[in-house]
Amino acid sequence: MTRLRDQLVFPDGGTRHPARHVVVDGVLQLGARRVPVVVKKTRKNVFERLFGSRSERALAAARALVARGLPTPEPFGADDLGDESWYVCGRVEGAVQVREWFLTRDARGFPPPQLPIPFDELVAALGRLARRMHEAGVFYRDFSDGNILVAAGWPEPAFWLVDLTRARFSAGPVGNLARLRDLARLGLNRKEDRKLLLVNYFDPAPVPSWFETALSVLRKRILFWDDFKDRIRPWKRRRRY
Repeated sequence: MTRLRDQLVFPDGGTRHPARHVVVDGVLQLGARRVPVVVKKTRKNVFERLFGSRSERALAAARALVARGLPTPEPFGADDLGDESWYVCGRVEGAVQVREWFLTRDARGFPPPQLPIPFDELVAALGRLARRMHEAGVFYRDFSDGNILVAAGWPEPAFWLVDLTRARFSAGPVGNLARLRDLARLGLNRKEDRKLLLVNYFDPAPVPSWFETALSVLRKRILFWDDFKDRIRPWKRRRRY
């Protein structure tokens, strides 16, 4: 039986993407088809050896998203060999991380986004995507700027959700706490930006004032905690993108 990794080739070693784990471009040979893919390689810890690898969890989550009509790069499979596991999905040409817009918003001198999508349009579309996701029973648990890819689209930006190993799924819509935890992971540090997100998230209903307040408090808590971790673990900070 042909293993998934035996069908992969990496031209010029594979272009590496910015990420905490090894994420490289490759080509998957499916019969006469050559499909551009992205391969995420992770080392398995003791827990994963006993209960399943991150790659297996990512594959299951991606298939669950597809079944719910939510956007993620096409999942092709997962493969393990010794201490390493690979997750293979389709490569989305021309897509970049949402993070590019958020860093441009909050950091002086940062290069502008690679795509001509206005910041307000991006945030509004993210609000609608998050609502779809939560109503479909998806608690992402890592709905952050680096885990959402975007490309120019019509009538609004096209998104893809990646890095899915922490996602949880339910038969019905998720609860308010899960909604808040997901939305707070987005790097929206200005009140007006969070307001725009929520207006589109709740549309056509008005935004509950308590929800907006809770989101602000939770966002500040996340910023405090991230800053604390950066201070006590400077080597981790250098690995961030």
